[in-house]
Amino acid sequence: MRGTSLRMLTAIAGQHDMFMRRWDFVSAFLQGDLEKGEVVYCSPPPGPYGKIGADGRQRIWRVNKPVYGMAQAGRRWQRTLFPWLEKWGLKACPSDPCVFIRNETVPTPTGPREDTLIVGCYVDDLFILYNSSDEHSLYHRFTSDLQQRWSVEDEGEVSDLLNVEIHRVDGGVELRQTSYIEKLVTEWLPEGVPGHIHINSAPHTESLPDIVLQALSSVEPIDPELLRKYQSLVGSLLYAATNTRPDIAYVVGMLCRAMGKPTPELFQAGLRVVAYLSHHRYVGLRYECDQRPLSGMSDADWAVKHSTSGFVFTMSKAAISWGSKKQQSVALSSCEAEIVAASEAAKEAVYLDRLHDELGFKSNSEPIQLALDNKAAIDSSYNPENHSRTKHIDRRHYFVRELVEEGRIVVPFVSTIDNYADFFTKPMKPVRFFHLRNLIMNIPSSEL
Repeated sequence: MRGTSLRMLTAIAGQHDMFMRRWDFVSAFLQGDLEKGEVVYCSPPPGPYGKIGADGRQRIWRVNKPVYGMAQAGRRWQRTLFPWLEKWGLKACPSDPCVFIRNETVPTPTGPREDTLIVGCYVDDLFILYNSSDEHSLYHRFTSDLQQRWSVEDEGEVSDLLNVEIHRVDGGVELRQTSYIEKLVTEWLPEGVPGHIHINSAPHTESLPDIVLQALSSVEPIDPELLRKYQSLVGSLLYAATNTRPDIAYVVGMLCRAMGKPTPELFQAGLRVVAYLSHHRYVGLRYECDQRPLSGMSDADWAVKHSTSGFVFTMSKAAISWGSKKQQSVALSSCEAEIVAASEAAKEAVYLDRLHDELGFKSNSEPIQLALDNKAAIDSSYNPENHSRTKHIDRRHYFVRELVEEGRIVVPFVSTIDNYADFFTKPMKPVRFFHLRNLIMNIPSSEL
């Protein structure tokens, strides 16, 4: 399942006080089946296993079951597991086919009860959400059948998944990557965090855009060793930025722009991010019970060349999806930059709203909110006015207008100071940075 799906399921668990459990398939790829008529051969392993045929040539083996190392082993595992889940009665979500759900009214001694079972699949791990576990529950029936059909292990209440730590906290659920960050610090800052980077320092300096621009325009030969180290560092940071740390999404996005042309200054900027994470390794996304609907904000930083789009969608008081990305075309006005950013955010809004509805937790049929801080862009979303100023904008960037006309989203105004998406478009001073970070990630004042 996608990382966004994991965060949405965690937010749902925090909002509706659902149980979360992890089950692991033992040697999952060995439990798959080849398709009917599929023939695969391999050479025998080293040792006294090979046989020489009458023609003097080494015999080969026919593979009867998928094994690790086969190119199609993962696909055969998926094609074996998913049909069984669907046959059991779980329905795959079209928005994310790796998430399955079943709702049912189950009889109990005290009367009928609504039961929900959600199963998220990631290779050989099942992330299961359920609201009851007694002998009458869907969860009990599912896990009993699961153990009869497959070789599985119950790993108990989920505590981590894909280097993402999942913690039950008072009134909610928190996602962190503390252990992953500690490994980054050990690898990249073996001598400790530099003294000039304090706990209240932002992960970037205000000169970051200029440093990236200088690197991209440089004609100096590229040091192969620096290139290797820089790409490894930024790739490691990217995994944290896309899973649980929206606070470094902007700076990592900027560093990615110069992935093929690093400079010593950019490498130091990457190490600064590691130092920031070291100071704030216990910070995470905190989802709590909250009745406010899923909503989002979009913004853009209008630049002379390529602007930066930013968006964030929140649910259960914390972000479940965010992005910071360079726009592909040169915007001729701030309105155009905002329209481009809003249309990109609108695509994410459609996906999130649909997934939320497919999971059965959308409380009403109201359109999702996508707030902007540019009145011209808002007006353009509702009505194609100012044609002389916007006639050159590609039609695909008006996707947001189509969604508004269909009643699927609304585009209210939000002041710039209250626009969380501003966090993903430009470098900020520490006071503003930490203020927005704490709101977006729902960090309680007791942890500051």
